[in-house]
Amino acid sequence: MQDKGPYDLIIANILPGPLKEMAADLVACADENSAVILSGILNEQAEDVLRVYQTLGLEHRKTLKNREWSTLLLRKTAS
Repeated sequence: MQDKGPYDLIIANILPGPLKEMAADLVACADENSAVILSGILNEQAEDVLRVYQTLGLEHRKTLKNREWSTLLLRKTAS
């Protein structure tokens, strides 16, 4: 996943399982102050996905909900 980068913006719209499995690689590709947008997540799964990314150092900025779906807006802050 890290052939190029780091990236200022990363968007992933896939199921929670793969989002959690690829979390470490995805965060490693993010530049300092990068925006990370994760979607394809059911509302009841959002907290679980969020916890994984927060553990890796991303800051939760906002959760957008549209019916049963959540989109997580995150930011990678300077270490």
